[in-house]
Formats: sequence, structure tokens, C-alpha cells
Amino acid sequence: MKKALCILLLTGGLAASLIAEPTKLGLGIFLGQPSGVCVGLDLNAVNWLDFKAAWNFAGPADSVNIIAQANYELAFPGLLVIQEQDIVPFVGIGLEVSFGSDLPQIGFRIPVGLNYRFKDAPLELFLEIGIGMYLFPATQFMGSGGLGVRYRL
Repeated sequence: MKKALCILLLTGGLAASLIAEPTKLGLGIFLGQPSGVCVGLDLNAVNWLDFKAAWNFAGPADSVNIIAQANYELAFPGLLVIQEQDIVPFVGIGLEVSFGSDLPQIGFRIPVGLNYRFKDAPLELFLEIGIGMYLFPATQFMGSGGLGVRYRL
């Protein structure tokens, strides 16, 4: 439980430290595998950072699984425009750490997806799937995906 609290505090601290740059930061939720909170940061129009912290309390008694993801994403605005609405495809590279009752698992991931930012509201929706591989303590393939919504500050 202490690990979970540390991860959530670190994610919250990162978000709080970035609030000085309005419209570059988005806070929200991600529903899927894993489900949790997410933070998006625009470095510029085509380079983004994405962070997720998720948890799973299901499983054997007293088991908690915490997943943290950090991704660098390259966006392609203008590539998919439907009726003057820019649905931005993106691809990235990232790290994933999973804490559970066993040793932590550490690996890399490759997220791909679509992002839509509303013109008249400070909201964005994104759909993401990711594949990757845990490298420590043993090699194991992983997959993730879901739908997210963020409020843009």
C-alpha cells in the first residue's frame, strides 16, 4: 500500500509542478487495461508526454497491483481530418513498471492511438493500444489498451 501511495503522490506532484504552463497539461482518467489516472503534457504540437498510474485490488487476499506507465509520443496532426475535425494519430515508446506482491516487473511498451481535442471545450478523448515486453525479473509479453478522457488546463 505504501508503494501505491508513493506512485500516486509522485504523479500528483508531477502534475502540480506542470500547472504553470496552461493548455499544455491535461488531467484525466483512462478506462481499460489498466484503468487509472492519466496526465498528458504537450512539449510542442507533435511531441507529447503521457503518464498513467493504475491499480488493481482484485486477486488473492491482500494482493494489490500498481502499474505506472510513462510514454513519449510523436503525433501526426493533419493526417486524419474528417469533416474539418482533426483526429490526431500518435505512436510512441515508453516504460512500464508493475508493482505487486512479487518482485516489480519493468519493461518497455509501444503505444499507438488516436487523440481528439474538442475545439469549444477544454476536453480531449484518446484511444490507445500498446504492446511491449517486461524485461525484469523475466521476459514476458504485455498488452494494454483503453479509452481516456482528459481535462486540459
